[in-house]
Amino acid sequence: MTEGMLDIGRAAFDFVDDIERVSDPRALMDRFGRELYGYGYHAWIIANLPNPGGRTDSLAILSGWPQGWTDLYRRLKLIHNDPVVAHCLRSTAPFEWREAPCDPLVNPKAKDVMDRASDFRMREGFCVPVHTSDGYEAIVTMAGERVERTGQVRPALHLMALYAYGKAVDLCIPQRFPAAPGRLTKREREVLQWTAAGKTSWEISQILGVAESTIIAHIKAAAAKLNTPNRVATVVVALRRGEISL
Repeated sequence: MTEGMLDIGRAAFDFVDDIERVSDPRALMDRFGRELYGYGYHAWIIANLPNPGGRTDSLAILSGWPQGWTDLYRRLKLIHNDPVVAHCLRSTAPFEWREAPCDPLVNPKAKDVMDRASDFRMREGFCVPVHTSDGYEAIVTMAGERVERTGQVRPALHLMALYAYGKAVDLCIPQRFPAAPGRLTKREREVLQWTAAGKTSWEISQILGVAESTIIAHIKAAAAKLNTPNRVATVVVALRRGEISL
């Protein structure tokens, strides 16, 4: 591993340390914005994803979008033709904006959304879909003109986005993920240990000789106890608390 990769990873964990001590949304916005700016992203948002037929005017949890873009996006209801939002609803993995399908034959207005974003110096972007254990869906997305794309930037942004989302929910919607008391059980730690090693739920079920649904249930239980929105964040918190080790 190169020194540059270590620096990126260290910066991501320093960010996690910092926001664990944050106690108000403005401080979180400032810290997240400063970190993203270092990778070339000057705009970002943490928001809920819309339900079919639901309201789209109050989805933002925390926003670092340019005000002019926010006003235009809402006034023209661009969310209905935004290819990034559409792809986020279908994807569980982080992706760059350019990876979102933008076929003019399928959605002729999608290109117009991206062209309008570029008017606000938002030519390139990175998106982290957030699908929680209870099916809740949200998005953390960021944009800039010339962004950093070295090998370790993507996983670092993924980690920081998930933590920023969790902290934003904790500060702005504290009832969303109530913490459950108690330490992890031996089996929950075992499942997270294998998850940290990169194993899927199915692979862990084969290793431990149980049903895949049982593995998923253990991960959900651990997430509830650690007050985390997804398995990536759950593994990181478990590592930091000493529940598991690498």
